[in-house]
Amino acid sequence: MPKHLLFDFGQVLIPIDTELSYAAFEKLGAKEDLADQNETFAKMERGDLSKDEFLGALQPFFFRKNIFKNDLAEAWNALCYAPIPAEHFDLLKKLKRKGHKLFLLSNTNALHIAKIKELCGPFNYKQFLKLFDGIYYSHEMGTRKPEVEFYQKVLETESISAEDCFFVDDREENIQAAEALGMETWLLDPEEDSVMDIKGKL
Repeated sequence: MPKHLLFDFGQVLIPIDTELSYAAFEKLGAKEDLADQNETFAKMERGDLSKDEFLGALQPFFFRKNIFKNDLAEAWNALCYAPIPAEHFDLLKKLKRKGHKLFLLSNTNALHIAKIKELCGPFNYKQFLKLFDGIYYSHEMGTRKPEVEFYQKVLETESISAEDCFFVDDREENIQAAEALGMETWLLDPEEDSVMDIKGKL
């Protein structure tokens, strides 16, 4: 059984719905080519852009010339709509009691993390983070999944072997990158699976 359990955040430990952000952007009058700005989104996730720089970069992709940055931020954060389920807290505690080390690996950004903290409440969010032996947010690391550098930084920082890791993520490209390094993996389908079933996957 793997010693170390590595978890993605969105769609694995907390529910998200990207359609909510798409709808919010459409309501603000987004142009069609906003959907093609993947590199801008990736830069935000790598921490290459500040909050203001990111929101400013989105502005030209709306028909309205002047949209308040707060409105853009709310639309960007709309996908974060619910707190971390209490049952996931309980699951993580049980896994720790069984001797596993737990790590959180997430492609995220400062705006989403601020929204999640608000949804959970500062105390509950802090208690959640305390359950992990290591927390790796892409915007703090300067790299993101599925870039090999992301995984290597985790392994090197924690002095752990890929062969001792079990990684859970909902995106196939992230899983494939982890497998290429020698990790055991679970590609979780949010429509059919629940992280609560992890015991049967180990």
